[in-house]
This record gives sequence, structure tokens and C-alpha cells, in this order.
Amino acid sequence: MTEALRDEELRPVPKERAVLESFFTQLGMFSFDRAKDYVEKEKDSSKSAGAIWASLLAALAHLAAAEKAYHNMTFLGQKLGGQSFFSRKDSIRTIYTSLHNELKKVVSMGRHPPGGSSPYLEELLSHLSEQLCHFTQARMEIADLYEKMHSLSSQKTVNSEELVSTLESIMQKYSSRFHHPILSRLEGSFQVEVDVLTQLLRCQAQISEWHFLPSLLNLHGAHSKLQAWGQAFERQRETRKHLFGGQSQRTAQPPHLYLWLQRLQGALLAKFTFYFHEALSRQAPPAEMKALTARTSPDYFGKLSAFIRKHDASNVSLVFDNRGSESFQGHGYHHPHSYRDAPKGMDQFPAVVSLPGGERPLTHWPNVIMIMSDRAAELNSLDKVMHFYDDKVQSTYFLARPEPHFTLVVIFDGRKSEKDSHVVAFLQEISTSLRNSKPFSTLKPGSKG
Repeated sequence: MTEALRDEELRPVPKERAVLESFFTQLGMFSFDRAKDYVEKEKDSSKSAGAIWASLLAALAHLAAAEKAYHNMTFLGQKLGGQSFFSRKDSIRTIYTSLHNELKKVVSMGRHPPGGSSPYLEELLSHLSEQLCHFTQARMEIADLYEKMHSLSSQKTVNSEELVSTLESIMQKYSSRFHHPILSRLEGSFQVEVDVLTQLLRCQAQISEWHFLPSLLNLHGAHSKLQAWGQAFERQRETRKHLFGGQSQRTAQPPHLYLWLQRLQGALLAKFTFYFHEALSRQAPPAEMKALTARTSPDYFGKLSAFIRKHDASNVSLVFDNRGSESFQGHGYHHPHSYRDAPKGMDQFPAVVSLPGGERPLTHWPNVIMIMSDRAAELNSLDKVMHFYDDKVQSTYFLARPEPHFTLVVIFDGRKSEKDSHVVAFLQEISTSLRNSKPFSTLKPGSKG
């Protein structure tokens, strides 16, 4: 290496580097329009600069536009033959593929710089463009996953573990592929998004297996990362307030993706609070627990209590079928090395929640288990409400299965019609909500979950 080149490398590139760092800082705060305007103005004022710099600035303007479309999820649900020129699959892919091609040209320009140019600057811009090529590829793969998740909203069940596996393979593929310090805000934002989504999907799978501690840890981890991510947006809002005065500025909203992740976390918190209500209620007085559950949306415990009062139900229970689960030990957390005999008989069907008294109605439990066994095929279809009247105990049973291991049971004293619309509608509403596939429909802006 010549001494001149070494001096060139050691000397900072103040203007270009400052522009790049400012641009990626804006992207990291969701300021996509400001970032785009910034590099476009810089491009207009740098017409005498080298071709590689102008080409990268043009590509960065397109990157800001692509990131805005991605974070606002406007590419989801676009149909062939509709207003969109592209098919649903191609819309976001077209944007990022075009950007990827632009960046590849910048990489090539940096490898064959014209005479008289700055070798260090050319090398830096080429290196950054190469890493951004990896970033655009990672974005396309994550966008494909969101497309798949959106399509799952109409399914009865969602295989969260399969989605987690896809996310993990994407992270493994692109880990440390866009790690330059100038790209740290971009890399950090990408990492947080994938981490939060992974933890929420893991939590969904673990709640459905009634695993308390792993569900809790993933839910808490996602909540903490979302809070930290949201602080970036708050910083942007504070900056605008200081620069322009908060009163005259239209209140900026976080991008749709961030708000959707918050909603998914809220839906899982509600489900977690319901499935592990007994364990959680040991940590707070009844009045405080009631107030805390009332803040979840939906408040399942409150909905069940209100239904019992309104329709004079004898009992509403959520039953867990732990047959085949070798690790099952009961409500809440258990030390991994603690030992308990595998449950037998009726203990294989504990009540996750049982209202109004908190204890499962033992006289009815054999009937409940018998109906679950006799009508297993119908219950496993996940869209039917089973009805059974037992003349001996003068009681009516309604059963519905929200997901494979769990069954909702409503018991009435006396005879109730199997076509009772209030009971059927209640069980269908709670079951559908507990499946937690509805939030995937709200990935598309403007959709109602």
C-alpha cells in the first residue's frame, strides 16, 4: 500500500460519511420521507461529484421509498386485475429487486473506479452497496413471510413454530451481512423487528402447549424490545417538536408494522393472562387481579364472568387435555428437575380456568370427559359447538374447541336448546379469538380483525 493511499484511508471522508450517517439515522427513526428528501437534495447539490456518489444517492432515495412501503405494509393483499400494476407477490419484490440491481451497479463502479477519483471513498461506497444488497434480499424474504402470515388469517389454526423456523433461517442466512458501522441503525432496526416477531410467534406456540415460563419470557422479551424500538420514534417526535414547535405540526404516527406488532403482543398478553390466570392470581389480591385483567384486550376472564351473570350459567371452564404430554405438571411454573407422577384419569383433564368458583365442578367432570371423547372428531373440526343434555343430572353441556389441546365448556342447570343463539355465538366468538389468527388479517392496513 502506498503512503498516499494509507493517508487517504486514515483521513475521514467528512462530507459523504456525514450524509450517509444522517440518512441512516433518519431511516432508523422511521423518517422515510425526510430521509428521501435529504439524499435527493444532496444529489441535486452534488452534481459535480463523482458518478458513484450520485448513483448511490439515487439508490438511497429508492431505499427510503421501499422502506416506507415495507413498514406501512401497503403491499399486502394487492390483487391481480385490481388497481395495482403488479401481482400481490411481485409488488414489494419489484421495488426491492430494482433497488438491488441499482446497488449492484454501484458495487461494480467501486471495483472499477475512473482515474483521478478517491480510492478510499470508492471502496467505502462499493462496500456499503454490497452490504445493502444483502439487506434488500433479507427484506424480500421477510416480506414474503408477512404475505404468508396475512394469508393464514382465514385458517383455523396457525403453525407458529413453522413461521419461527422460517425467521430463524433468514436470520442465519443474513446474520452479519450488513454490519458496517454506518449501517448500524438499519441493522439494529432489522434485528429488533425479527427478534420481536420471533418471540411473539414462539410465545403463541408455547401458550398453546400451556407452557408458562417460556411463554412469559418470550412475551416479556418482545415487550421490552418493542418499548426500546418505540423510543426511536419518540426521539423523532421530540426532534420535530424542538425544531418546528409541536402545536402546528400534524401528529406523526408510527408505521403500521410497529403498531401491528404492538397489537399482536396485546392479543397474546390477553391470551396469556387467561390461560395462566390461576398462577398469576397467586401474585396479586383479587381486586388488583381483576383490574389488571380488565386492561387486557380482549378481557377473556371478564367476558366469561359477564356471560355467566347474564345467562345464569352454572359453570364455564376451559379444559386442557394433557394426554401425551410427559412434561405436564400443573398450573404455572415448576422446576425442571422436580418430579411428579404423570396424571391419570380425570387429572388428565385439568381446568385451566373454571368460573364462577375457581374449582372445576367435580360432579360434572366425568360427563365433560365423556362428551370430549365421544364427540372428539366433531370438536377437532374446530368450528362446531357440541350440545348434550343429561337427564340424570338435569344439566345441559355446550362444548367448543378453540385449539387442539383446549376445550371450552358451558354448563347449565336444566334443559337448554342446542340452537340457543346466545350460547353458540359466545362459544364461537371466544374460540375464534383464542386461536389468535385474526391479528394476521390486520397486517394489511385498514383491515378489521
